[in-house]
Amino acid sequence: MTDSVLLIGIDAGDFRTIDPLIEDGTMPTIAALLENGYHATLESSLPPWTPAAWTSLTSGKNPGKHGVFDFETPDGERLVDARDVRTRRIWDYLSEAGRRSIVVNVPVTDPAPTIDGVVVPGFLGREVDRAKAHPDGILEELREAIGEYRVYADDSLEGEALCEEYVRTMRTRRDAIEYLCDSYEWEFAMVEFQATDLVFHDLPEPRHVRHVYRELDAFVESVIDVADADVTLLASDHGMGPTGEWDVRLNAWLKRRGYLETAVDGREHGWTKPGTETDRTGGGGRTARLTRTLSRLGLTPQRIESGLAAVGADTLAKRALPEAVLERVVAGGEKIDPEASAAYFPSSSGLGIYCDAAIRRDLVDELRTLTAPDGDPVFERVEPSEQVFDGPYATDGPDIVVVPNRFDYFLSAAVSASVFDRSRYAFNHKREGILIGSGPAVETATTRESRSIYDVAPTVLGLLDVPRDAAFDGEPVPELADGTPLKAYDDRDADEIGSDGERREVRSRLEDLGYFD
Repeated sequence: MTDSVLLIGIDAGDFRTIDPLIEDGTMPTIAALLENGYHATLESSLPPWTPAAWTSLTSGKNPGKHGVFDFETPDGERLVDARDVRTRRIWDYLSEAGRRSIVVNVPVTDPAPTIDGVVVPGFLGREVDRAKAHPDGILEELREAIGEYRVYADDSLEGEALCEEYVRTMRTRRDAIEYLCDSYEWEFAMVEFQATDLVFHDLPEPRHVRHVYRELDAFVESVIDVADADVTLLASDHGMGPTGEWDVRLNAWLKRRGYLETAVDGREHGWTKPGTETDRTGGGGRTARLTRTLSRLGLTPQRIESGLAAVGADTLAKRALPEAVLERVVAGGEKIDPEASAAYFPSSSGLGIYCDAAIRRDLVDELRTLTAPDGDPVFERVEPSEQVFDGPYATDGPDIVVVPNRFDYFLSAAVSASVFDRSRYAFNHKREGILIGSGPAVETATTRESRSIYDVAPTVLGLLDVPRDAAFDGEPVPELADGTPLKAYDDRDADEIGSDGERREVRSRLEDLGYFD
């Protein structure tokens, strides 16, 4: 039995990024962990985005068993939070076994569960002055001890200043986990660093990525030294890699085939700012009001886009207008009408189409043959959801799961005139993340094998000699932990979900961070 386990989460951690930085000397700490310990690529969940993936990693179960499929609930009414997680996570199992945990900045942990230990909520939750941490008063104690602590970076910054802001937020994660590990007894500690993902979305230039990962390496070294755990694990929720040449607008494809209906006041794709007319370019929402007025007259942004394309001016317009303005113009026009549609694609990060049962088989067959302008297949998998998800909540998710070919294609949920457009983003999430293990009893890897994201939770329980859930979708990694006896655990009941006002604020912040479309 291991007495203590430290799990460091590196959002979007990917050997495609890390290996070259190790080779040029940028990441000596992680280089040493790889040389002297275990390492494997970690295949993420479907979808491989923050809410579903981190919940899968910490629960050992697929979304059909834990209930989190995307950033928002399937009806699009609100962001998910900890009470949408319908099963236990690592710290819940440990608490029931009398083991103490410290959890810092892990996504989808607000409001914090009541456990034996400490939970400081992280990404997707409310900012710390309104977040519910555990135990009461711990946030005030933490901020008094280490200074200002926030979940989100200052999104008004740009360029070098934003890059340094990302480093600052990582530093506060380091300070928080080190203080708590020093101040409280624990057998399991986990901290998640989010900036390693955000830098690819907002500052994808190599110099910014290198700087963030160099600082991460130093923070990892410090946390490992202070925690002094018997076993240290580094894991990511998904990987990150270059995109291909094309974005694919699935709702445009669905509309062309008569499956999708739109309405001016329908459901917007992706994440929006409900209840506000704020226009960051100035004018208090003039763009949104103008596009709604024109749309009611039949002159939608999508029709304007089609007209520009007909005369070859669409590319010029896209170069002349900032991307954020174009997004708001399109969003102000035709929107998804779920009730009138036979099928719709609500979110890029959900990878799911909701559709009528009568057309599902035909839709799967059509999508499997969809090719990009260069002739390559768009999808490597198009499956009825029961081929991807299983469990008591599987039917809460989409009806069809679409997996882009190598994740080279960004699947846009925008309702637009064209099905294909040149890629707007340099990077996209990939399914291959990382798993690294270090400690005196850890076997040194001679080759880099592949493991599942669902293996992490049973591995931690195996290390700490806690019975594994019979419903786990993964197994302990044998180079790291022995298997423990299986046990049938009851599912958790979901609690009431809270304040819409607080959720609007988080939605707006996440939109500003670039997590939308």
